[in-house]
Amino acid sequence: RAESLLADIFEQAGWRVEREPYRQRSRLDMIVRRPGVVYAVEVKAAVEGRGDRLVPLFAQAVLQSLRGAGKNAAPLAVVAAPKISQSAADQVLKFAEHYAPDAAAGVIDFEGLRLFRGPHLDGLNAEAPRVSSLASKSPRVSGHLFSDLNQWMLKVLLAPEVPEELLSAPRGQYRNASQLARAAKVSVMSAFRFVQQLQDEGYLSESNPYLSLVRREDLFRRWQASAVRSLKEVPMRYLLKGDPRAQLRKMLGSGRACLALFAAADALKLGFVEGVPPYVYVERIQPSNLSVWKNLRRCGPSESPELILRQAPAPQSVFRGLVRPNGMATSDVLQVWVDVSSHPSRGREQADLIRKRVLERVIKEKR
Repeated sequence: RAESLLADIFEQAGWRVEREPYRQRSRLDMIVRRPGVVYAVEVKAAVEGRGDRLVPLFAQAVLQSLRGAGKNAAPLAVVAAPKISQSAADQVLKFAEHYAPDAAAGVIDFEGLRLFRGPHLDGLNAEAPRVSSLASKSPRVSGHLFSDLNQWMLKVLLAPEVPEELLSAPRGQYRNASQLARAAKVSVMSAFRFVQQLQDEGYLSESNPYLSLVRREDLFRRWQASAVRSLKEVPMRYLLKGDPRAQLRKMLGSGRACLALFAAADALKLGFVEGVPPYVYVERIQPSNLSVWKNLRRCGPSESPELILRQAPAPQSVFRGLVRPNGMATSDVLQVWVDVSSHPSRGREQADLIRKRVLERVIKEKR
């Protein structure tokens, strides 16, 4: 918590800290003191370290610290966030100088930034450790932008532009990471890290009051490239003879699987490639999972598969976003486009068709 971080900063510098004191009918976060000075402290925490998020919280902290200071303490208003840029911190301190000259001010984050303005506070100041540009561009950091939950949150941000029958996701506009987290049903910290990465890599609009994706051509290209990797696959056949489609429908009805790749494109009425056995995504491929489907067996060496089980590359994103055309669990259109492009059986052509018919207006830069 921001209060605990701030208390530690003062205690390590030799200040006495009184947490949540009761002063003049006003609840303060803390009183800090050392010889010659006493501060009545109010700290406000933001999910994002943007100036337009921090300044209103700082103004609120100023009012509460002024109210609680009384005659024997000076007001100190502090804002905190997981990560705050120097420019955002300067924005807060400039606001403090112009509109709250009678209160001391502080800006802190969880990466080491400490900026204070006021009597006896200069000794607390510290810059956040710098991350080298080489490290910031490493494949590990770059790849993390397309982690499982991040891909799901990308779908949530794009959902208003995709027909509901092609993607299951909440549809709305989100001003910050906390609103996105609530809609996507992920933790606030996961959403914050995702939004921060989009900002750091230049994929979020700086002028739109809502989280709005820009540089989409590049973003989608990287998203597609992130899917080019080997995945576990098992060719399967049905144990009993009968209508393969009826048996496939029964399997998909178990809730543990969904159509993928070309079969999914066909179910979404975007099919293009014929003659490929249906791919089915499952959460994990291991012996205990395969035994769940009693009507399936592994293909023999000389047998042709009737379907191919494939381990979902991003299970959260795949199974949260799936749709059910004609009652059959099916990967959403974004998932199909991302996954099919690298398939050797005319996957690129299938992806191009999906883009042309559905995703062109989503991917193209808005003017």
